[in-house]
Amino acid sequence: MKVIFLDIDGVLNSHKYDAERDWNVLSFIDETRLPLLKSVIDATGAVVVLTSTWRVEWDRDECGRTPDGKYISDTFDKFGIDIFDKTPDLGMSADRADEIREWLSGRTDVDRYVIIDDCRYDWREMTDCVVKTNAYIGRGFEHSHVAAAIAVLNGEDRE
Repeated sequence: MKVIFLDIDGVLNSHKYDAERDWNVLSFIDETRLPLLKSVIDATGAVVVLTSTWRVEWDRDECGRTPDGKYISDTFDKFGIDIFDKTPDLGMSADRADEIREWLSGRTDVDRYVIIDDCRYDWREMTDCVVKTNAYIGRGFEHSHVAAAIAVLNGEDRE
């Protein structure tokens, strides 16, 4: 199995998007980013695991989703993107890298993974699997990131 560990803020939105969006409605995902994510999924067969802090709002069981979690699922569904899982919440002392390590621990079904995030964590052994976006320059996840994510998931050299 190939896995996309996905952040939302700074990846599926940006400062440019925040300046344009309607703050009176639930709209924290820039839907123009989702076809790019879908192209990575289509090219690799990867599944999505949420790493974003928004993951606490989402649950596999629809009954366990908050309105924000339902919004995330509904928005992804518009583009044919399923959410496979989310990383565990290990509390304030852990960072995203720790949560990904915990999710991966003991799993034998993960062949390759990519981490798409806008933040610099202490990724250590995972550094080569990180595709870093920039919410200040550009729109978060962009075409150049698509190629990098596909290369990581397919075990190819990045361009």
